[in-house]
Amino acid sequence: MHKLIRNIGFIIALSGVALVACDDDYPKSKVEPYATELLTIKVLNAGADGSTVLQGTIDEANKTVSFPRLELATDFSALKFEAEVSEGAELKQTVFDFSMDEEEASKRLLLRIQNHNRYKDYFVEIRRKVPLYGADFGQATEYNFSGSLLYPSFTGLLTRCASFDGEHVLVVTREATGPHLLKLSDIKKGTIEPKKLDMTGVTGGTFAYNTGALVNGHIYISSLSGGAVSPLKIYYWETPGSKPELLANINTSAILDAGLRHGDAISVNVNKEGSGFIYYGDNTSNKPTKILRLTVTNHTTISDPIVFSTGIDVSTYTNVFRIEDSNEYVWSGVKVPVALTDESVGVKYSMDKSHIAAEAIAAKIFTFNKERYLMVCTSGLGGATTATPALHVYNITRGKTIEEALERFDMGDNHTPDYSFILGGVGNAAPSAQTDYYIEKDEEGNDVKLYLFGSRADSGFVISEFPIKKGEIED
Repeated sequence: MHKLIRNIGFIIALSGVALVACDDDYPKSKVEPYATELLTIKVLNAGADGSTVLQGTIDEANKTVSFPRLELATDFSALKFEAEVSEGAELKQTVFDFSMDEEEASKRLLLRIQNHNRYKDYFVEIRRKVPLYGADFGQATEYNFSGSLLYPSFTGLLTRCASFDGEHVLVVTREATGPHLLKLSDIKKGTIEPKKLDMTGVTGGTFAYNTGALVNGHIYISSLSGGAVSPLKIYYWETPGSKPELLANINTSAILDAGLRHGDAISVNVNKEGSGFIYYGDNTSNKPTKILRLTVTNHTTISDPIVFSTGIDVSTYTNVFRIEDSNEYVWSGVKVPVALTDESVGVKYSMDKSHIAAEAIAAKIFTFNKERYLMVCTSGLGGATTATPALHVYNITRGKTIEEALERFDMGDNHTPDYSFILGGVGNAAPSAQTDYYIEKDEEGNDVKLYLFGSRADSGFVISEFPIKKGEIED
């Protein structure tokens, strides 16, 4: 009996020892022995000399950390962090490479709080204090000749084309005034004084004049060729006061596979030296749609007609416009997505149609104050259309090339225009639309003002003026 009691006591004694050992390993006073809380965090070496300390803001709910914007002179390749964390925990990494491309304003990296085998992750965002670029679309001055302020010539589908070059608006109209110019300086003063063009000898075609463009201070106007017996003519005015010169009188039926109807839309791409191309789409029921290209030299010599098959039904109002200072073009039409092409309309990249306004035509791409933009005007073809006639401008700055920029725009989640102007009007059978832009520069060649132009048959036109953005990106 005594032996049994002694054994029981021995077992109890061993149990006591075991209990004490267990208490030593797992203190009952600590509910979370390996906590991973991030209490405070700092960047220690911001600024040009690496001496600026910045306190971070911790968002525990979203597990993110943000800081005030860092000066551009900061060494972003070796940012040092110091943090106050739970007892026993530490930052797994204290020096991070936040180097960014020139176009990037911010970057996110993962920061881990480690305590034994337990850890917690936060996304740390570092933002650069970069200057603001591009146009200040919130400061628009709009010269509106649409809607209730409709310019008188834009009625009855008599005006199907207009153009703008920063000094004049060209209105190609079959209304009684005939093709004429409006000076921007007059428009700004609230004065409308049409200057009629000399139309001596401008005859022939389904319509003798239907489309046109202002290029390098010169004027091009084209007839509408509605069939094989209807000539496609191109006229030229060296100055607003000049007499017209007939540059081309083309029998399109003599050009293999050219189609029959040309001149509903014209794309004049002529550089400052007077060289380039003019494109016309064949707006007939013949499918797939063909595009006729003419070569221009010295502003006035037109030659070498070539026809390209698009392989698809473009429908009406297709344009091919050169992107300035490049050999790339942007192609658009009522039924096709906006696409990047070469001079032979060979497609390099087609945008997702759902990412920009429906029936986006007259697409142009340009750069202003170090930001890149895509502008379009929506057509509204036919009575059943759902497209609202409007001018839209999209920011496509991100990307080292135009193709990459369009891809990144498509891949992004923000497809909202930076600027839109509703021209108004309803769907019609000939909703030809045009866009133009003009960039005003200072004496040193810096961009200071952007002008955008949009017009549409029976909707009128608008000129929108914007200053550059100033200052820096704010928090």
